[in-house]
Amino acid sequence: MDIKQLRSFVHIAELGSLSRAAERLNLSQPALSRQLNLLEEALDTKLLERTGRGVKLTEAGQMLAERARVILGDLARLEADLSARRSQVTGHVHVGVPPSAGIVITGALVEALRDRFPDLNISIAEDLTGDVQEGLLSGRLDIGILHDGMISRSLHAEPLWREDLYLISHPSQVGEQETDIAFEDVLSLPLIMPTNKHGLRAKMQEAAFRAGRPLTPVVEADALRVLVDLVHRDLGHTVLPRSSLVMELSTGRLRARRIVSPELSRKVMLSWLHDRPLSTGGKAVIDTLRELAGTMPMAAEL
Repeated sequence: MDIKQLRSFVHIAELGSLSRAAERLNLSQPALSRQLNLLEEALDTKLLERTGRGVKLTEAGQMLAERARVILGDLARLEADLSARRSQVTGHVHVGVPPSAGIVITGALVEALRDRFPDLNISIAEDLTGDVQEGLLSGRLDIGILHDGMISRSLHAEPLWREDLYLISHPSQVGEQETDIAFEDVLSLPLIMPTNKHGLRAKMQEAAFRAGRPLTPVVEADALRVLVDLVHRDLGHTVLPRSSLVMELSTGRLRARRIVSPELSRKVMLSWLHDRPLSTGGKAVIDTLRELAGTMPMAAEL
């Protein structure tokens, strides 16, 4: 039994599928199956049962998955502590951010890092929440900003700040004194929403389910600039935090109403792989993000 086999097994256990785990790990399915067979031989026990929908953990498999997560987490912390003994902050850190959070924090993050750690190289990738999570799990990204919801158990996730959600509309659709709108009324409007890959869509669907109402967007678009442009053309309404539209709202190009009954909000989360040690540069980025989180304009405290 080795660490590579344990890491692979944890991904299989989480996804319930050899093919999906192989895709995430950038392995062929036969290669992943060989790792699993070697692990079962080393432990002299069956860890998985194949079903029509994928694989299911045996009792021994469930026990191993729980213990393996602890072992891998401890190993990652040990490797990170040893890495931290190096004093100079260098290297290359890959960070993934969703568009709405990127507007708020990317500029301040890069400015602070260039000032404090001039020898550190940083790459910023803007992508949907689901794609940022997959980037972390595949190892393409070192650090990611996610929104709360279905975050993988393989990821560490800690809240940075809270965003209240608003209905964003063309000015002609909003009365001069209107500042709030009930969620029931939001669902009756023509909505322009991201697709199911986006964390915001999942948040809205959950709220609609609790209200016993369907969520039926008239248009789906995953690009923030497309959502904003369509609302500006008065083709419908969308839902976003005010912080992602500071310029449009301050100039009156768009109007925002707080969603109430119930109020809707989401947490912005700082995330990285449990079993992947952070470099000194990665730790510097995380510390800087934590520091900046308390200064974000229009972001609510947790």
